[in-house]
Amino acid sequence: MESKLTQDVGPLAAAASSFPLLVYDYEHGNPPEISQTVLSVADGSMRTIRVPEMCDYTCLETQQGLMLMVDTASGSCWLWNPQTGEKTALPSMNGELPYQCRCLISDTTSSPPDSVSDDVDPPDSLVLVYDLTRPELLFCRIRGGAGWVKQSYDMGIEVPATEKGPTPSGVISDMAAVQGAFYYSESRDVIGALFSFADDPEPRLELVTFDAPLPTLAVDAPQLKATKSYLLESSRELFLVCLFYISSSIERIEEVGAYVMDFSKKEWCKVTDIGDAAFLLGPGPGCFAASCSAAEHGLKSGCVYLADDNNDLHIFDLKQGTRELVRPTQDIPALSRVPFWLVPGARPPAEPELFQLM
Repeated sequence: MESKLTQDVGPLAAAASSFPLLVYDYEHGNPPEISQTVLSVADGSMRTIRVPEMCDYTCLETQQGLMLMVDTASGSCWLWNPQTGEKTALPSMNGELPYQCRCLISDTTSSPPDSVSDDVDPPDSLVLVYDLTRPELLFCRIRGGAGWVKQSYDMGIEVPATEKGPTPSGVISDMAAVQGAFYYSESRDVIGALFSFADDPEPRLELVTFDAPLPTLAVDAPQLKATKSYLLESSRELFLVCLFYISSSIERIEEVGAYVMDFSKKEWCKVTDIGDAAFLLGPGPGCFAASCSAAEHGLKSGCVYLADDNNDLHIFDLKQGTRELVRPTQDIPALSRVPFWLVPGARPPAEPELFQLM
């Protein structure tokens, strides 16, 4: 399928109805310019466009459908909705974003499960950037914030020394924002949660942890080599998606499992039916994962869509236990960054969905 470079597309308006999109950033020409090839996973169509916001600024995608945009020259930054073009100004940022990082936006519409204090009023939503290479967080309030706050943390996990010297603690590589809290997997047996508080003059993040062993593959698979997990929010619930590998190759996935956190029991419960939801997993550093309505966006309900580092798309049907491989209909040039998801903006459900447990 041939794609044409479109210069006047506005804020992705021409492709807004096709979200979610897989975006491939690449450089072309001399001097080099950045363009984007976008794949609509709903109908398999591809088009090559040039989105000025993605070419002129540093951008970080989020699970909530917005993007954090940073002008590295001036430090100005804002949240941008690629479907509508709406922008929300944020405090200016001093310094550059970490070389490898992820971004989340907290949802404070309700109190987080097992909040550390029932007397604390929910704060303004926060934008959180977590470094994937060192134990540092960067965050600010969306409204009324005086500026960005940098906060270090120590998970108490000793890791082997590298050529650059010893590393004092582990680094968060996977996080999800659910009902006002940021959850992450601290180890195979512990889940951590960062709660924000509207303290003056600046907010701070308080850390609590609880035991919740990660699921294991319930089959006799002595050749099992690797397991990768993704945290995400769906219908205001905390979910975990695990990929159980037989080898390091993506084609040798033995099983894909989805689990919902039961906060009353502090345990992961396997689900075989996630209702109308579709889970979107991304490649590259960190573990990007998001959820959207399948029926509303032309996807297969109850499926996990996994984009890999080879530009392929894997579709796993959790209920039927089937899988499908989708390859792009055109060659993807050398990329300037790993592919990433543009997901539809989340819309809170009227009532929490019920999920069928295993």
